[in-house]
Amino acid sequence: GGGGIGPNLTDAYWLHGGAPDKIYTTIKDGWPAKGMAAWGPVLGEERVRATAAYVLSIKNTNVAGGTAPQGEKEGP
Repeated sequence: GGGGIGPNLTDAYWLHGGAPDKIYTTIKDGWPAKGMAAWGPVLGEERVRATAAYVLSIKNTNVAGGTAPQGEKEGP
């Protein structure tokens, strides 16, 4: 989640929104133009929700060695 491939998911900065619905939609539909596959057809509804819950659980944990912030800062 620290951004080895893709953005750092452990900070407060989000390219496509860090709200639960935005994270869910990003996982489900992807951003093909930016190289992220749509995982909804592969994972199914239950696992997309579980993945979104996991991403939310690591949000703002600021893992050591994470990549530099990208996108807009959300929250305080």
